[in-house]
Amino acid sequence: MHPILATFSIGGSEVVLRAYGTFYALAWIASVALATVIVRRRGLSWWRALVTFAVSLTVGVAGARALDLGVNWGYYADDPSRIYDFGFRGFALYGGLILSLITGALLVRAFQLPLWHMADGAVPALAVGVVFMRTGCFLNGCCFGTVTSLPWGVTYPPGSPAWAWQLATGKTSVLGLVGRVEPVHPTQLYEMIAAVALGVLSVWLLRRRTPSGVPFLVFALGFTLFRLGDHFLRAQLPTVSTPTWFYPLLYALISAGLVGLIAWRVRIPQPVPSRAGGGGQNDSR
Repeated sequence: MHPILATFSIGGSEVVLRAYGTFYALAWIASVALATVIVRRRGLSWWRALVTFAVSLTVGVAGARALDLGVNWGYYADDPSRIYDFGFRGFALYGGLILSLITGALLVRAFQLPLWHMADGAVPALAVGVVFMRTGCFLNGCCFGTVTSLPWGVTYPPGSPAWAWQLATGKTSVLGLVGRVEPVHPTQLYEMIAAVALGVLSVWLLRRRTPSGVPFLVFALGFTLFRLGDHFLRAQLPTVSTPTWFYPLLYALISAGLVGLIAWRVRIPQPVPSRAGGGGQNDSR
């Protein structure tokens, strides 16, 4: 756990570089830059791609806060000013992803870009973004898992969110009162590994010339199914206001929709690329 990366002074003012905010900002920058470069190499307009990705991810921040507001209402009820806090805390990943995808689809249509080509090109950027974000979570000590006896369990220091959660829920012995912390599942690292593995699989599918959109949809389906399983390893904070079935149901519904989309994309005859290299540019279905 290393929530503060550095502290320094600028013009007499102390600046604190926090791991959570820093890595989330890096995730945004790296994702937009990488996705833009990839789709540019695939023959699409780089500036339209840049605007699409940058605006979509920026709007997604509001979606991430909105879902977290509904899920962790108790946290915001204690201090309503937290709703408008821009200190890079209090975000739910899938709220941001859903709103980003909706915004991106609208911008793609406005810019007359091929929807599924754009989606496939964004897969490596999504994987990189998840790695950066969960690195920030891991260093910050949030989004941790339940107590485990597995050899790769992570032990956070006394005073950490994991320590406080174990005390509040009785997951530790009386020694917890004097600072003992039980090892927990490193769910942040699990998610990083899943994102990288699924990203590699999707790139392999892309190189195999699978129908456009399938690499992205396979990544989305695999990651959603992983989140469904990982949900049962994540520690449930006392501020969570939704019933326990909310996230499993959400992931199940999204997975079912993705399976249907994959089946639809596989059945659609794909255009044969022309010798001029323009194949697939009009695939906006």
